Amino acid sequence: MKIRSPRFLIRLFLFSLALGTLPVSVLGVLSYHKSSAMIEDKVAKGNQLNMQQTQQRVEQILRAADTTATHFINSALVASAINMKLVPEQFQTVNGLLLGLHQLQSFELGIDDIVLVSFNQGWVLDNSTEVLRLSDYREAEQITRYKQAGKSTFWASTASGEQVHLVKKLPLNSVNPSGLLVVKFQSEEFARLLAGSSELGEVMIVNEAGGVLAHSDPSPGWRADGYEEAMKRVLASETPVGSFQTTGNDQAAVVFRKSAYTGWAYVSIGSVELITQDSQVIKWYTYTICFIILGIILTLSWIGSRRMYRPINRLYRDLQAEPDLRPIGHADEIGYIGHQVRDMLGTQTNLKNMVARQRFQLEELFMIKLYEGELSPREIGEKLAAFNWDRQWMHVCVIAVQIDTLRETRYEEIDEDLLLFSINNIAEELIPLPRRLKPVVMHRKQVNLLGCAAGEEERFKSMINELCAELKLKVGQFLELSVTFGVSRFYGSISEARLAYEDANEALKYAIRMEPGSVIYIEDAEPEGTQLARLPVTMERELLDAVKLADEELAKERLAAYLQGIFQEKVSHREYFVPLTSLLLALVRLQQTLGDEREADGKGEKSLIDELYNLKTVKELELWFWHVLIHPLINRLEGLRKKQYARISDQMLAIIQSEADTELSLEDCASRLGYHPDYIRGVFRKEVGVSFSDYVSTYRLKKAKDLLTDTDMKITDIAEKLHYTNPQNFIRYFRKQEGMTPGQYRELQRKKE
Repeated sequence: MKIRSPRFLIRLFLFSLALGTLPVSVLGVLSYHKSSAMIEDKVAKGNQLNMQQTQQRVEQILRAADTTATHFINSALVASAINMKLVPEQFQTVNGLLLGLHQLQSFELGIDDIVLVSFNQGWVLDNSTEVLRLSDYREAEQITRYKQAGKSTFWASTASGEQVHLVKKLPLNSVNPSGLLVVKFQSEEFARLLAGSSELGEVMIVNEAGGVLAHSDPSPGWRADGYEEAMKRVLASETPVGSFQTTGNDQAAVVFRKSAYTGWAYVSIGSVELITQDSQVIKWYTYTICFIILGIILTLSWIGSRRMYRPINRLYRDLQAEPDLRPIGHADEIGYIGHQVRDMLGTQTNLKNMVARQRFQLEELFMIKLYEGELSPREIGEKLAAFNWDRQWMHVCVIAVQIDTLRETRYEEIDEDLLLFSINNIAEELIPLPRRLKPVVMHRKQVNLLGCAAGEEERFKSMINELCAELKLKVGQFLELSVTFGVSRFYGSISEARLAYEDANEALKYAIRMEPGSVIYIEDAEPEGTQLARLPVTMERELLDAVKLADEELAKERLAAYLQGIFQEKVSHREYFVPLTSLLLALVRLQQTLGDEREADGKGEKSLIDELYNLKTVKELELWFWHVLIHPLINRLEGLRKKQYARISDQMLAIIQSEADTELSLEDCASRLGYHPDYIRGVFRKEVGVSFSDYVSTYRLKKAKDLLTDTDMKITDIAEKLHYTNPQNFIRYFRKQEGMTPGQYRELQRKKE
């Protein structure tokens, strides 16, 4: 049988591996993602905090400049001068204004220039100490746009983006301003403030139109072309604070804050890869630990799976080595074992059902053998236990029922067996189960064995009378027949059922002088002292069996017991010779079956009987039976048996030697020779000294060694030729017997040659 691959081992290993790796893998992935999310959240919160600090730092300067400018324009000097014509005569006013402008332009605030404009008088004054006409001023158009703006104070940037302007109208909150103060900041100053936040990535300030006012990268080549989409999302956001990630090849993390003071947006754009750099370290550390754990789990799973699989594999291979078990396909080891176990259980169930169906026949067979005296007390006890017939009886008797006549009835002779079985069924229904064994039909009679415990003899006799009367009534009622009952003496055990059966039969012989339908007790019909001829029948049969077995010791023992059983009865001298003559005739008949005719040597049955009647003592009887009859019979039987054993063993050896390379079995040999397999098994072992299977295996091994030495046949071909179950079985058996494999044996023989 072909050995399958260890499917269950693979499944067990994969299951164990999955059971160990799945939690570790899930734990590793979840740990990484959780730690990454926590790190990214902390980074985002840190960026927001840094962005807030940057905003506060920038707007602190802006608010300081705004506050200073507000104080300046609210001064009396500015309020009076804004409506004056600044002519040379007003040089003191001009000097006062210039001094105020110079005081506003401090280095700490990063103010680049300050412009004071009077719309009513049309002049412009800046840090150049020169009073210019508004119409001639280079930024007159920008001043006009600022005047038209709807806000009294606001922030604006130039078209080039190089400057940021704080614009304040005079007077404050006026719909039609008379003047204007413009505080100019260089964008480079804001970039310098943003440079301190470069760890956030690229930080920039974006106005409400999306223009970049300042950037943390002061290099002139920097451009904002790559961030249009991010700027749109920032400006479109309704929340003052937020963050998001851009999509595409270059993912970026964007953090922004919108200023309610200036309307600007402070934006930080950083690489996602840089932000998640720490989480990447954690990822590889986690994955490394997980892979190490997975390697350990892989090793332990394999070792553990093999250890758990070992007994399953042993049972699986033992089942596969059985040639009688049919193979099944597409099943692992557990499926195969389960299938075979179910087959065995099914076979066991079938056998149980078969035994249950045959129990009825077995019970009847047991009862017939019991009545015929073919069972020893030990066998009787075993059978009673097997049938669960636990009967603690101290007295037993047999009731035999026979049909009186079928004449003048509606039945014919052919119906007798059927009628007896009907009577048997009625008896089985009427007699209580604790009081009986199995009723049977034998020798044209229906027979019942009944019993009772100690001290119930009188009640038992009454019950027998009642049962016979009721059974007679039921048979007459249902079958319209008359039956007669024969009742035996009471005996002390079930093992004496044969004697009770003979009593019941003897009682029925007296029916000829009785009325039909009588109940005949043997004790009433037969006189005392006529039992001796029947007593030693069982012993006689056992003695003859010992002679047939050619067992001298057993024959001597049973001969002595037979004679003792006869002479312990106190009867007349002539009655002793009735069973002795019966034994003599039985031994003579046995001699004749063996071809030993007494007439040939002048001693016939008559002369032997005369010799028997002339013997005076029990010892003489024993010696005479032994030397004259039994011992010669045993010698002849032993000689015939040896010849027969030798002939059978020679025939079996010839069959083995000629057919060793076939599927030879003991049953085949028994069928050819015409004997039972159990018989020739014992004969072969006795004559050859080994069992049939051992001899066949040894002979096949010898042939295998010859083939290994004399031919180049493959080992698998040799195993197949000699009908081994599979090559592995052949190799194992060869190594067990020879101490080496077939291949090693072949090499050794070739080296010797």
